[in-house]
Amino acid sequence: MTARKAFATLSLAVVVAAAADIDGARSQGAPTLRFAVIGSGGQTEVPFAIQQAGLDKKYGINIEIIDFVAPGQQYNMFRSGAADIAGGNFIDLLRQRKGGNAIQAIHGFQGYNNVFVVKPNSSIKAFTDLKGRKVGTFGTTFLDWLIARAAGKKAYNVDLQTDASLVPGAPPLLNQFLARGEVDATLQFSSLTLAPIARNEQRMLIDLPALMKAAGFRSDLLYLQWMITEKWARANPEAVTKLPAMLHEAYAVLKRDDGLWPALAQRINVTDPAITAAYRDLERRVDNPPYSAELIKPTQELLDAIVAIAGEQGVGVTTVDPAAFLFP
Repeated sequence: MTARKAFATLSLAVVVAAAADIDGARSQGAPTLRFAVIGSGGQTEVPFAIQQAGLDKKYGINIEIIDFVAPGQQYNMFRSGAADIAGGNFIDLLRQRKGGNAIQAIHGFQGYNNVFVVKPNSSIKAFTDLKGRKVGTFGTTFLDWLIARAAGKKAYNVDLQTDASLVPGAPPLLNQFLARGEVDATLQFSSLTLAPIARNEQRMLIDLPALMKAAGFRSDLLYLQWMITEKWARANPEAVTKLPAMLHEAYAVLKRDDGLWPALAQRINVTDPAITAAYRDLERRVDNPPYSAELIKPTQELLDAIVAIAGEQGVGVTTVDPAAFLFP
């Protein structure tokens, strides 16, 4: 009895101590990082991997995932205080900072990968055939479109802004527009073209890296980065130093763990195993791009070419400001 009582007392003490440790950790107030992502566009991967691999616990940063639909909405979420981190391109980052939105890039998100697609039986066989056609776009002020203008003009003498009829829409709607014949072609998130292409509902005309290469531009420049609010960074200085490592490790988890991808594919309405594998391979190829100060100068050269065709007023910025980027 004495031994059993002593064991029970010891066990209870261990439980109480463990509970105290948990309560202590909670009382320390691990910072919460709210990820704003377009789930339907495949942007949930990194925060999902962080949670599934327990990286939030490892690095002491609580994770919340907030879904949104339209590209650009994340900047209003930043301004209103509804989000702390989101993906976005370098031009939007510079524009937002110029407009008083206090955000900074902290880590690479994805490299250039979006594509122009048409119907399989379309008479459009080359980029030049887009002249005079109805072309879908998720936004004429977004970097992808501006690059398509600059590269298309330089390589093929086609400026889609003036040489085509534009039809705007959120990425999930653009596939519907193409299917219904409301557009002849569309610029689309590459992840949202995998299933339609596999089902022979779409055909890739050209991807952005190939279009950039045809125009003589580098395609390994700054593109999409994870951006955080300066308010969150100031409030959580220790967490900011851990955040790049947590993001990098999340990408490593995504690269090695095939088991995460079926659930991620379902978020973009993909259930076919073959398409899921194609989605996984695509994301692994373009995720976690180079992110260093060395990229400022060549990215500035790309921005110069964009400004030359779209105009300073149309682009909104002319300088790739190093202060916009928190580099390792």
